[in-house]
Amino acid sequence: MFTRRKRGSRNLWKISIVLLVICLIYTFGPSIWRIQHMKQARSVYDVSIVQEDLQWIEKKGWLKKLPYVKETKLWVALNTGSASLDVSELASYQDEKHHFWLYLYYLPKDKQSAQDVLDKMSEDKVKQLAKALMSISNGKPEESLKVLSGSNQEWKELSTDEQTLRHLIVAQAALIRGDHQTAQVELQTAQQLNPNNPAGLSLSFDEAIADGQWARAIELSRMIDAQTWRPTNVLYETKKAILAVRVGDTIGLSKSLSVIEGLHQGDASIKYVNGIKALTEGDLDKGKELLDQAQKEGLEGELGVDAQKSLNQIVERLKADKSLQKVVAEMNEKW
Repeated sequence: MFTRRKRGSRNLWKISIVLLVICLIYTFGPSIWRIQHMKQARSVYDVSIVQEDLQWIEKKGWLKKLPYVKETKLWVALNTGSASLDVSELASYQDEKHHFWLYLYYLPKDKQSAQDVLDKMSEDKVKQLAKALMSISNGKPEESLKVLSGSNQEWKELSTDEQTLRHLIVAQAALIRGDHQTAQVELQTAQQLNPNNPAGLSLSFDEAIADGQWARAIELSRMIDAQTWRPTNVLYETKKAILAVRVGDTIGLSKSLSVIEGLHQGDASIKYVNGIKALTEGDLDKGKELLDQAQKEGLEGELGVDAQKSLNQIVERLKADKSLQKVVAEMNEKW
């Protein structure tokens, strides 16, 4: 009798444990799955899925208080350019990764604040990345390349995302300098490290524009536009406008110029686009005038570098034309 009771107690205990496990799975299983799902989506830059997961999590009061969830909200806001980004919360983090995030937030809109964050960062490889980005933003690709010099082995301490960013920065700097071969090699290396990084797609578009591969550039721009979470970017929209000029897409050009108009440095960028358009149509004087105006309005970064290159080419062309006219005039006098 005693043995039967003992066995019955054991069975009851086992049943209770099983029921408890089932209850725990039922209660916490969906939340655990959602967190893991969000982590996976974030690792491949599937921002739309991450946003959906965050919306689900927001309905679960305790989940949204988890540190990883709070950080992911900042990550989404940073990548989408959302005005809802809590800058004070981001600034409250004391580690280098989040200092770098804060720097990335400020760089396109407030260089002085970005510089202040940069000054506070510790001297390590992440700070070198930040310095290189500042150099690119200031239209100094040579400085950027110098900062990021060294063998890949020297940069192995960085995370995969940070190593990817280094190669992308080097590729962009090389592209600005007209070194397309280096740009292509660095871009391929970055895409091998992290094929899902959206910056790789953007740089592929830039490369196609620089190489005059208009059909490829159009296809890449469609892929970029399909990522509807992306924030509006004056550099990208300006290059889309240039692409429209090159392929004679007047509707696309009008749309891009309308978007650019309301952005930071919009007026200067529009003058740059119209200057390139004038050059394409063979009007050197008008092109020079518009590009000069764009430069005087403080056209920054890559566009500023390209505008100056175009101006230098115009000056050389005009000098050559004058020399030719002089030769022709002298020949006419002799005859």
